[in-house]
Amino acid sequence: MKNILFIGLGHMGSSLVKGILSNENFKDNIFGHDAFKELQDKVVNSLDKMNALDSLDEIETKGIEVIVIGTRPDAVDGLCESLDKLDLKGKTIVSMANAVDIKRLESNFKNQKDLTIIRMMPNMNASLNQSVTALAHNNANKDKLKFVVDMFESCGIVEIIDEDKFGTLTAISGCLPSYVFTFFKAITDYAIEKGFEKDQAFRIVETAIIGSIKNGANSQVELREMVEQVCVPNGSTVEGQNVLDNEGFENIIKRCLQSAENKATPSK
Repeated sequence: MKNILFIGLGHMGSSLVKGILSNENFKDNIFGHDAFKELQDKVVNSLDKMNALDSLDEIETKGIEVIVIGTRPDAVDGLCESLDKLDLKGKTIVSMANAVDIKRLESNFKNQKDLTIIRMMPNMNASLNQSVTALAHNNANKDKLKFVVDMFESCGIVEIIDEDKFGTLTAISGCLPSYVFTFFKAITDYAIEKGFEKDQAFRIVETAIIGSIKNGANSQVELREMVEQVCVPNGSTVEGQNVLDNEGFENIIKRCLQSAENKATPSK
């Protein structure tokens, strides 16, 4: 049985812990630590199977083996420097800090030997066990990598990718809930403005969106061809689709994703 520490218990960190602990087959111990004690207490007290770690010095005394860093990117260097004062031999560091690459993480651990560093990017759907969690590593031990993969599969699917794809992955997965919420909001707001009750509008649009995505993902037909199949000449669908096409909807989405990717890519 391993002891895992999550440092940083904001929305993403707490969502991951909630998703992991919802898996009845997960038997390892999870500790939580946050620089803001009130937030730490709130999260720890809300989850029966979670333990508090009040000081980073307890990493050694509690036998922590895996440390998941979920702090803001601008706090990562200072945190790593503090951790570097401890004996971390044989431990695994997993960082979800945006735009902080493995090379930068390694540079902060000057006093450590036999330290495994894994970079990750989840999304906020982890608490619903619907996250996409990407992992990148530099020659991580097979068993240590498998443990991390198995742990985060409690939150959804896990994809191991090359680190140079992390910026794109962040845009199409880590950031994506925000863009989907915006799309969802526009359609449900329209329905409510036209007289639908909120619950009914949400139910209808949720089902239509999920069904359409599954249909497109499982079809052997190209997506644009599927659009054309739905757009019956002189029908309602094609009238709306013409607005999307004329306004450059696909290009707007791609520009959105490129902007997010640029921000998620470490500067050279």
